[in-house]
Parts: sequence; C-alpha cells; structure tokens
Amino acid sequence: MFDDELSSVSSTSSGSSPTKRRQRPSPLTRRDQIGIDPNELIGKKLIRISRSAAHPSLTLDFDDQTTAQVLVDGYSPRWKGVPKELEMDEAFQRLTNTRSVGLDTLEIVDCAIIKLCDRAFERKQNNDHVRWDQEHAAVAFKFSGENSQWHCVWATLAEHDEHNICTFRSFEDVFLDYVQRSPRKKSWKNSKQNRG
Repeated sequence: MFDDELSSVSSTSSGSSPTKRRQRPSPLTRRDQIGIDPNELIGKKLIRISRSAAHPSLTLDFDDQTTAQVLVDGYSPRWKGVPKELEMDEAFQRLTNTRSVGLDTLEIVDCAIIKLCDRAFERKQNNDHVRWDQEHAAVAFKFSGENSQWHCVWATLAEHDEHNICTFRSFEDVFLDYVQRSPRKKSWKNSKQNRG
C-alpha cells in the first residue's frame, strides 16, 4: 500500500490539478499533533460527504455511525480572521457535490496527512506582487473501486478588494477529527419520536 503513487496536488487561483506523480510521502510529523491519526479512517466505508456553507469544514459520515471532519488548523467560528476555504482535486470536488456516495459505498483504503508546497502571494498597493513558497499540511484519501486514485483536501486563505481581485492568497494546515455526538440531543429526538 505504501508503494502506491500519490499525485502531488498544487492549488492555484484557477483551480486545482495534479502536477506530477511521486511515491507516497512519509506522514507529516509535527510536535503538537492535533486531531486523529488518519490511519484510524482506513477500512471505514463512506456513505455521505458534505461541506459546510458557513465554515471551512468537510464532514464524512461512515456506515459504522461515526463521523469525521476535515478542519482548518487554528480556525475559530468566533474569530474567523482572513477568509478560509477548503479546496480539493476535481474528482473529489465532484464527489462532494453529490453529497450522497450512492449504492457503491466507498471504503477508505489509505489516508494520510501529507505536505504540499504552493505559491502564496500578496498584491501591494503599487501593484507589485510579493510571492513565496509555502508548505502546508493536506489530507489525502484513497478509496476502493473506481475511485482508487488519491484525492486531496487543503485549505486556502484569501482576501479580495472591492473589485473582487485577490490581493492576498496563502495556505493553512488541515487535520482530521471525529465529531462527538451529544447523547442529550439523541434522547431529545427519541423522546420526540416516541410522543409522535
């Protein structure tokens, strides 16, 4: 499994596209690991996928009644800062647009936090551009069946001026975490169903 090729994905302002093929990289290591180990998702079967309209998050529902999310490191709903958005490769984008995975449930056969390097920039008032290479963490998934290629999700930060011209574009790390369900909400739903 680790000898499989991983498509290195580079995010650009015009969209996303694989740029070159390479061996699966070793997992990204960080001193303050947050979220869950991506290996925990291997073997899980995805039944539904959805993006939040209000926040940069991607929700993955599995057939074992668990739910995980791709989240942006450091994002707070109360202190949003520079607008953040999740981006992904075209094939994974199509899958998120359909929301429901369908009859052929997708099993995750590999999952990793990987390192991408993209070109960030800032447009100055005199129209000069400052550009730099920025490394950031992304989540890569590989599914069973027809969708057996690698799929990648990463986060961008972007600001636009009054003419909708991008004046700043950078990148942020993403991570995986489980959604904790509140038992109180479940009991409220159950009591409502029992009354009806």
